[in-house]
Amino acid sequence: MTKRYVGIDLGGTNLKLGLVSAEGDLLRRLAVPTEAAQGPDHVLARMADAVRQLAEVADLAMDDLAAVGVGVPGPLDSEAGLVHFAPNLAGWIDVPVRDTLQDALGRTVVVENDANAAAYGEFRVGAGRQVQSLFVLTLGTGVGGGIIQDGRLLRGATDTGAELGHVIVAYGGRLCGCGNRGCLEAYASATAVVDRFRQEAGVSDLARRDGLEAKDVFEAAAGGSKAAARIVAETAEYLAVGITSILHVLNPEMVVLTGGMMGAGEAFLEEIRGHVRRLAFPSAWEACQIRASTLGGDAGILGTALAAETLDRTGRPA
Repeated sequence: MTKRYVGIDLGGTNLKLGLVSAEGDLLRRLAVPTEAAQGPDHVLARMADAVRQLAEVADLAMDDLAAVGVGVPGPLDSEAGLVHFAPNLAGWIDVPVRDTLQDALGRTVVVENDANAAAYGEFRVGAGRQVQSLFVLTLGTGVGGGIIQDGRLLRGATDTGAELGHVIVAYGGRLCGCGNRGCLEAYASATAVVDRFRQEAGVSDLARRDGLEAKDVFEAAAGGSKAAARIVAETAEYLAVGITSILHVLNPEMVVLTGGMMGAGEAFLEEIRGHVRRLAFPSAWEACQIRASTLGGDAGILGTALAAETLDRTGRPA
């Protein structure tokens, strides 16, 4: 039987798990509430229980699972499997995720930043599977990034590389959650799109709607709202500024955009491409495809599972 791996995508609301083959086929899915408010020990216990549950529904013994990968939001030490801080998870300070889960499951565990995991998934089995260098930009509550260079994840000296969300695109601009001003995340995350629209059109019924989401702003723009259209156009330009910085530093073959905001479709993507063509050196943008994810919400699950597969197969991290 081909080896089986488990990928876990840790979110503030749900734990999403997948059973993945060595070839990158997603065989089974499972989602359970994270129950993050009960603290990291509780969440890690739920992770272990969910892995056992996934193995059971797949009619596998735990010994049939070669390794487990976990994708976590926030800065971490991937070599030690230690999560330094997870901004959307209460109490997650220096949490030993790898060692705790290895003790609970008796399986090798690999811990990756969630955006790095998404990048590795796109590289192995997604939009970037034909290239050796790519950058993945995750557009959700925040803005994350992952870099593949020469077929390997580029983490940086302290596992904090690829944080494009905190590249400054408007010096002295909007306050970001990290404490700095002018970060890309403060302009181009789904949260920022909603906040900026509320400021732009605060007297409108849509702007005052409870539960307003970025997709509502994009739909309003498509429906003729001038305020929404301005926000969408500015968001595309800010993203292009950030992408141009990456093109000029790393010169990748591909940039992949993923996350809920990519539901805006090809027109939004083409607007970003147009700004990049205007801003970047021709030799950089002509060599780089800018594409939407082909894995969508499964990128993190697949990426963490395949990172575990890589360690299992080669003895080296992804």
